[in-house]
Amino acid sequence: MTSDPELELELLDERPQQFGLFHLMGLMTVLALAFALLAPLFRAMSGRQAIYILTILLIEVVIVAGSYVHTSSRRQKLLAVAGRRVGQSNFGMAKSRAFGRLATVFGLLFIAILQVGFTIVAIWMSYDHFPWMLIVSQFQLGIFASNAVMQLRFDRDFGAIEFFENGISDAAQQYTPWERIIVRPSKLYEHGVNLHIQPANNYGGATMTTIFVSDELKQYLLKHHGEEAS
Repeated sequence: MTSDPELELELLDERPQQFGLFHLMGLMTVLALAFALLAPLFRAMSGRQAIYILTILLIEVVIVAGSYVHTSSRRQKLLAVAGRRVGQSNFGMAKSRAFGRLATVFGLLFIAILQVGFTIVAIWMSYDHFPWMLIVSQFQLGIFASNAVMQLRFDRDFGAIEFFENGISDAAQQYTPWERIIVRPSKLYEHGVNLHIQPANNYGGATMTTIFVSDELKQYLLKHHGEEAS
């Protein structure tokens, strides 16, 4: 039967992607553009300042690698209880994921240029003193970068809510089972749904958030997790 939940799940299933040639080409393009724009500043630096910036970037590579291992471990634990992904919300009020994917790409490009530029400017202004305070900002940006890489790997848009067989995951990668969620159609937006989420304990009230999804995903959510399904 075409209405069987398992068949619907197979139709909507979005499997995590692995890194491939496309991701490598994208990374090389971003780095090439970033360094091309900032090359004049780099050439004007003294030898000591150049060593400082390379040291800072090396520290960030270590931070990104360590943070990525941690976030990947959290992701695998989430998938172990959540099951397969059946879809995700769109960016803002968009009707499809196309805008969210575009925003993700331009966001990563902006962060890459900002990252290299901020490091060069900070070292340039510090003259011959090592900018120790820059380590704090590099730590923060390193964690952001590792999360961005993780989201690219799993084809996850920034700020999206993911829907799985057994629950949902928000932008902070917090997992909520379907037993605590009721899906209702939005009365204001045709391609929107309201998520009514009960708290994990009895100390707070239910929360409601409106998200925008594709028509296929909206039908799936209302059928299997709407009021009639519950």
